[in-house]
Order: sequence, then C-alpha cells, then structure tokens
Amino acid sequence: MSFHVFPRKPWRWIQFRRTSQQAVVFLTHIASPRIIYHFLRLKAETRGLLDSYLCVHNGANYSRDGNHIADFAVSSRDEEKTLPIRFAEKVRRGGTITPGFPDLAYMPALLSRRLSEYDYIWMVEYDVDFAGHWREFFRPVVSSRADLIGTTLYPQADCPGWDHWKWFEPPGAVSKRHYIRSFNPIARFSRRMLDAYSKAVREGTWRGHSEALFPAIASYNGFCFEDLGGAGPFTPQTFLGKNYLNTPSPEGFLTPGTFVHAPAILTAYFHEAADDFIPHGYLYHPVKPSY
Repeated sequence: MSFHVFPRKPWRWIQFRRTSQQAVVFLTHIASPRIIYHFLRLKAETRGLLDSYLCVHNGANYSRDGNHIADFAVSSRDEEKTLPIRFAEKVRRGGTITPGFPDLAYMPALLSRRLSEYDYIWMVEYDVDFAGHWREFFRPVVSSRADLIGTTLYPQADCPGWDHWKWFEPPGAVSKRHYIRSFNPIARFSRRMLDAYSKAVREGTWRGHSEALFPAIASYNGFCFEDLGGAGPFTPQTFLGKNYLNTPSPEGFLTPGTFVHAPAILTAYFHEAADDFIPHGYLYHPVKPSY
C-alpha cells in the first residue's frame, strides 16, 4: 500500500504570513525530489498547526527554473558568522558536522531574524519519518510548554559508557546532576532555550556534543525539558511508550527500535511504502531513501 498526499508535478512556492506560534524547520543536506516530497507531506499535514520551512545545508542545491526554493540555505560561512566559537570548535575537531555538531547545520536558521517571532521552533532532519499523519504526532506535543523537547534523555549515571562524554566540557560550576544526554534528529526549542544555548556557545563556556549540550544547558538554567516518548526518567506520563521506540544501554546504543542511530532501518518514506512501517504511530529514524 502506498499513497501520495500531493501530485507529482512541478510545485509553486507561495510565501505565507505566520499562522502559528510554532514553526518546524526541515533540515537536509541532500538534493533529492524524494526528500522534497517528504517535506511537502510534512508541510501539508501540519498546515494551520505549524508553519513549515525548508533548510538546506552545505551544497544541497534545491532550485527549479533557476529559482532557489529553500527557505534557508546554511553554509559554513553562516555557521561561523552565527556561532563563531562553536564553529572554531568544530574545525579543531576535524571540521565536519558529524559527530557532534549537527546544531551548526540548523541553528543559523533557528536563530535568524525571520523566525524570531516564534515562541517555539521544531527541527526535523530529512531521515526522520512518522508512520501516520504528521498532525497525529504533533497535535498532542505542541501543547507542551517545555523549553526543550527531544528523545532519549538520560542522566549520565544511566549511560556512563556513552562515547561523547569524553569531550563534554561544561563550565566548572555545572554539577554532574546536569550531565544528561539526548538524541535529537527531531527536537523542539523554546525562545528562551535558543537564547540560553546561543549565549553559552557564543561565549565558549560550554563545549561538546550537541546531544549533551542541549539538555545540560536546559537543566542548569532550571528550564523545563521533556522526552517526547520512550520510557526514560524525563518522559511525562502522557508520553510513556508513545511516539518512538528504542533500547538505551549503558554504552549509549539504542537498537533495537524504531528510532535509533544507525544503520538505516528503512529505504523508503512512509508516503511511499506505508506497509514497511510496522508498527504504525511511531517516529522512525534513520530512513535513508535510495536517491
């Protein structure tokens, strides 16, 4: 079984005024019509609930008839201009986004003036999919007032073998109780969370993998943060067992489950091959389409 929520024909991009207090930024570094249609399904199924933006990173050339159709195109120059000390840390550690610096691929968009009026902003990577209607996923979670929403939030005591603790460097005043890891191919940030994060990394007082930085900064600042599913210690009762499945271990591994680090668990999106997504009603990652 498969279905399409929009016709396979050239699309026309229309600029809309803000209709929601929340936005979703869809991030990709690959230029592919299949990824575009994946974004368009997300956009169509959340219209009126979230305002959707397409963000391409370093070299993804989305254009049609000579017109750029992405809302944001983030380059290395944008990374450096927006968060220079964080960018310099990336360069020192080899100069690549992975591992540890995916935040640089989308933070120039989330921190931009264009999105400055949104109270909350979601980020969704191109290899995240939902086995169902996207509105079914977002409607229950958009009402949360948490400053940070992510997946797989666990204190260091529960995952002491997570490899990225080795280079996590918060300020000296930060106690171990704030050492929390996360997994964020999808995440939501409040305005004050974005401000606190950008201040911390611009000053260079916080360094490390973004999956440790986000929850630790939120915890240290006394912000509300939530796991949007699973069965971890930061999962609200209403989200227990919902939205995604994985199996965290003391070493930080997440398999088996629907939402894991690697390898690719599916090679077609839900709107292309719905029967491949079992069970329905959960987020899936990584979904790597054959381009």
